[in-house]
Amino acid sequence: MSDTRAGDAYSRLIDDQVAQERDRKASLESRGVNVVTTASALATLLFALTAGLTTAASFRLPGSAKLPLVLALSAFVVAAGLGLATNVPLRYRGPTSAALGNLCNPNYWDGAAALGQRRVAEVQVRSLQSARDANAYKVVLLLAAIGCELVAIGFLAWAVGEIIYSL
Repeated sequence: MSDTRAGDAYSRLIDDQVAQERDRKASLESRGVNVVTTASALATLLFALTAGLTTAASFRLPGSAKLPLVLALSAFVVAAGLGLATNVPLRYRGPTSAALGNLCNPNYWDGAAALGQRRVAEVQVRSLQSARDANAYKVVLLLAAIGCELVAIGFLAWAVGEIIYSL
């Protein structure tokens, strides 16, 4: 017969879920930075393309390419902004310092282990829900940023097609 309680298993599960959500937050923020980097690089290539083509003596940018170029630039800027927004510090609720300080009170500190473990689990579950809510918002921002990048690439392809067609 084992001396372990179900609470021990639940506690490990909750700890694992909290750790996974922290990792998810870091991953989302990293991906947001990657979107910014990619959007910036592609916008730079867009400027290089435009500058290179427009400085050639015999080249004239077709009017039909101007709109998709402006739309591509706009979509890259929006993608970069959304990528940056994934790194905006959101409110991840956790126990306050005062609440944690109260746990040092002998009435709580000397209480039964199972009661303490349950209270800790309750706090962790509330913190986990807060983290999941904030991370869900970051997922929406990240997906929108990636979507804007894809749209921008489509506009850029349209502009290049217009330029090639006019040659």
